[in-house]
Amino acid sequence: MERPIVAGAIVEHAGTRWHVERPIGADTVLLRNADGAVIAANPAILRFPQDDANLTLAPQVQELQHSAMAWAAAAKRRDILGQLARMPSRTGTDVDQVAKELGLKRRRVFELLRLAQTGWGVEPFLPVHVTTRAKRLDRAVEALIAHRIQQHYAKPNRPSLRSLHREIAEGCRVAALAPPSIHTVRARVQASNQAWLVCQRQGPKAARTIRLLTGAHPGAQAPWQRVQIDSTPCDIRLVREVDRTVIGRPTVTFAIDLFSRVVLGFSVSLEAASTVTVATCLARACLPKDEWLANRDLPRVHWPVWGRPAVLEYDQGPENEARGIQRGLRRYGIEAKVRPKGHPEQHGTIERLIGTTMRMVHELRGT
Repeated sequence: MERPIVAGAIVEHAGTRWHVERPIGADTVLLRNADGAVIAANPAILRFPQDDANLTLAPQVQELQHSAMAWAAAAKRRDILGQLARMPSRTGTDVDQVAKELGLKRRRVFELLRLAQTGWGVEPFLPVHVTTRAKRLDRAVEALIAHRIQQHYAKPNRPSLRSLHREIAEGCRVAALAPPSIHTVRARVQASNQAWLVCQRQGPKAARTIRLLTGAHPGAQAPWQRVQIDSTPCDIRLVREVDRTVIGRPTVTFAIDLFSRVVLGFSVSLEAASTVTVATCLARACLPKDEWLANRDLPRVHWPVWGRPAVLEYDQGPENEARGIQRGLRRYGIEAKVRPKGHPEQHGTIERLIGTTMRMVHELRGT
């Protein structure tokens, strides 16, 4: 950028025109549009528009702070309103039907219709989040807080809230603005998109625990149609009876039927998960259990479950992908389905069984 960025200059940012409110240091500048909206941006990414540029003054939309569901809903609004805008003879009844379908007020539909007629993208149709309490801070301070949250706080090194407050206070001092309190900064951080914030600070794996899951497992229409199997170390340490020295943590392997939610079989071993533990669990699940129960002096336990699964679902553990297990599945005509890495929610049934079992283990005396 050849010309200097001074207050009152017109610049281009994200395809729109903004007026420079005031520069704040070397990496931040406050911008204001025709509607009075204020944002903070990095001056290195700003451009001076050409005289013949056909740009509009509109607020910037942060893509990462809107979920995939919000973008899909906005695209649906744009398509439906675009069809309504192209109708040659539009009536009030047509507008009312679209408003009912989209869950919007009639006045809002007319506002979005004007945008649909001008060929806007998806951004104007994103849902508007209306707060119940008006923010009493200056717009420039609000923009500075939002910019510092993105540029300073949302980092993998996870800066503290006090560090964020110091950065905001320093920016306010340079811009001759009243700095907000740390409680206000904390409130703005909590009001941010938490899934996006956790993803930036802790990674996508941590963000998955707070992100809304959509869709459903295909399930099963009959017993033994789909069976899930998984292994895990138990949350307990076994000790010797005499000197109480720790001998290890047992590993438990479960197999569960998705249709009936019945535990088909299990195996417990002091060894880590291996081909032996998986094969033992499968054999116990597929064979009758009367003799096994009688050998353990459990004549009153009724477990009339045996058969052969059509599909066996498991994760990418080496004990499941071993050559012996795969050869046995092919021999008995069992289809193998591997769960993608990093998506335990796709095996929610077996994960919930393991979680329930571990909770019961914690209820035992001595844990």
